[in-house]
Amino acid sequence: MTSRERVLTSLRFMEPDRVPYFEQGVASKPASEVLGRKAHTGGGGFRRLGVEAALAGPNAYEQYVEAFFEDWCALVEALDFDVVSLPWAGGGKPARKLDEFTYFFGDLDCAWRVEQFNPASDTFATIDSSLRHQGALQEIASHVQDLAGQHAARSVLTAESFPLLRRLIERFGTRRAIADGPCLAIPMEAAWWEAMLELPEVVQRYLDIQADQACEMIDVMAQMGVDMIWGGGDLASNSGPAYSAAHFRQFMLAPLQRMTAACARHGIPYIFRTDGVIWPIAQELFVESGVRGYGEIDRQAGMKLEDVRRRLPHLILWGNVDCGRTLTFGAQNEVAAETRGCIDAAAAGGGYILGSSNVIHSEIPARNLLAMIEMCREYGRY
Repeated sequence: MTSRERVLTSLRFMEPDRVPYFEQGVASKPASEVLGRKAHTGGGGFRRLGVEAALAGPNAYEQYVEAFFEDWCALVEALDFDVVSLPWAGGGKPARKLDEFTYFFGDLDCAWRVEQFNPASDTFATIDSSLRHQGALQEIASHVQDLAGQHAARSVLTAESFPLLRRLIERFGTRRAIADGPCLAIPMEAAWWEAMLELPEVVQRYLDIQADQACEMIDVMAQMGVDMIWGGGDLASNSGPAYSAAHFRQFMLAPLQRMTAACARHGIPYIFRTDGVIWPIAQELFVESGVRGYGEIDRQAGMKLEDVRRRLPHLILWGNVDCGRTLTFGAQNEVAAETRGCIDAAAAGGGYILGSSNVIHSEIPARNLLAMIEMCREYGRY
């Protein structure tokens, strides 16, 4: 079987020759180890390079994009991914650089955020924003009003709207399955949770705009040849969902149903990715919504693959080899054992793609990544 045939067989809940393998992101450090040369594929430092390139001008940013695209394609070939998606890149163009590692985005008179690169952890994260200060609700309302205006004036999407995805499909589409697509989320910020109570119509409008744009994207991407919509949106932590099942039903359910219906019209699955414990909203999120798959299954949060397979047998599942502990700190035999356990828990009858519980971050040694892949190839044969 080709990789694409293997994945499509598993998506139909049939058993291919072996369990497919996929990672949605690999940091530059382990990627460089695998390729035996410097490579830029993911992580905080990789995103910072994109921000610096955006500051340097269009030519510099184009060079950044070209370099990471070729590095990513080389890594896909080297690790023989069965599914391929585009890496998480860039971060937009900042208004100004505050110091060596810190960047200001936006406008003090409107929405703004400060992001900082931490070399020790290879993270590029928001350390402050206008949403964390007085007037956040007013800012959210203004932001959604601006989005609504932009949405009304938007151009029609075509394949030319997604040049990197088109190149990815041209490079791999006949041999490997392609995953890409839009997410749906209420931002994981306290101000947005307050807005759900104080400004429910604003939050609903925000999600409706996302769903409108997502359905347009799904239509175009399906026509381009995408095999699965790699969507979702973080909505939970280790202690549970950020909001109740009632609030999920009030705000998220209808927009998500529109998106999954768009996928169903094209015969492709919508995969919802989120960290954290999702059991309190599992009925709404994974049964009533029409979602066909679940990724970023968070082992550290207690989301055990065998429980997910038993309680939600209709879902296509991805991942669950622990990237926080086992892949980072475990010995190769421990990685292999956990990989075997995931295959035993979810692979029978198809509908499972092996991978980490989220991403191959910079602290994961290449030897553990390779141990997981090797065990998938050897033990994952049907």
